[in-house]
Amino acid sequence: MKIKNIIIAVSVLLNVVLGFLFYNETTKEGPVDVGLSFKEAVRIENYELAKTLMAEGRKELISEETLKKVNEIMSAGTSFKTYEFLEFDNGEMVLLNLTPDAKYEIQDVAIVPNDLKSFFKR
Repeated sequence: MKIKNIIIAVSVLLNVVLGFLFYNETTKEGPVDVGLSFKEAVRIENYELAKTLMAEGRKELISEETLKKVNEIMSAGTSFKTYEFLEFDNGEMVLLNLTPDAKYEIQDVAIVPNDLKSFFKR
């Protein structure tokens, strides 16, 4: 009888743990989710909501004026692209264009020209 209760308790505990892990995996925000949330917040002019999506040390550096300009240039159609940026010790930089799905495969490779490197060093 005691072993039966232990097996039931372990089974229930395992189901709870697996359910929690599944929930966390399915609700995790990826780059496209952040982009969609940002676009919607700016579209409805909720700039405080847009700032909640920004890193703590960067919120002050992105002005409300910049967000208003994004709102002005925004159009109905939007494509979302995911990139990975590589910066090497020798100062060279490479930008990888990744597929927008969970597998993240490289679609294109671009070497960053010298005149654009300052943009990535912000």
